[in-house]
Amino acid sequence: MVGLLTVTISQTNTFLGGHLRRTALICKSFCEYMRYDKDTVYRIYYGALLHDIGMVGMPEKIINTPSEQLSEADFIFFKRHPVIGEKMILSAYDLRQTAKIVRSHHEDFGGDGFPDRLAGSEIPIGARITRLANDYDNLIYKNKIKAKQAAETLKERAGYIYDPKLTPYFIKFIEENVTLKDKETKPAGIKIKDLKIGMYTAEDIMLSNGMLLIPKGIILDSAMLEKIQSFDTLLDTERVVSILR
Repeated sequence: MVGLLTVTISQTNTFLGGHLRRTALICKSFCEYMRYDKDTVYRIYYGALLHDIGMVGMPEKIINTPSEQLSEADFIFFKRHPVIGEKMILSAYDLRQTAKIVRSHHEDFGGDGFPDRLAGSEIPIGARITRLANDYDNLIYKNKIKAKQAAETLKERAGYIYDPKLTPYFIKFIEENVTLKDKETKPAGIKIKDLKIGMYTAEDIMLSNGMLLIPKGIILDSAMLEKIQSFDTLLDTERVVSILR
């Protein structure tokens, strides 16, 4: 079900599909880095993968524009998406815990977020982690700022937007694993069939039917390469894509 929903989202808006996948992969890797149990890891992973599902069908200007740059009317509309998303997935019994993450991923640690103005430990830990990963990705891909500056922004907002205990661990994690190199070197071109573990995608990899397979901004691992291989009939494996080693 989650896979089907993710494919649907990717079809409606390429940016949103890529954002959800990047956010989810960061959350999953961070939870493993923190040595959370497997059930917790996957509950948070699915929550992150679906956190913006309530934005499906919204105007592209709302999806693609940084929230702080939206007009007052558009921001009011934007603020509905956590509740809409929760309602969309609550009907699936196994996703009820995931739905709480979807609803609360815009709550501020200091209590000024939405939709419920929760504060501190009232916010599910999965939502606190998703908020960090979500904002980190948006700062880079929506606000177009450097990765190091994005990390500094998270650090500055710890305590009133982000969990002050989790934030230092998250920043340390992305420094060690996601890499904070600003990647000022020019992307290299490589054939899809020659992609290797550790390469960083500098562009989306799309299937011939227009579906997003691998979003830009992903560090390839063995699971990603297996996914590419499993879709080889829908890929031109000789096509050159941009990567950063």
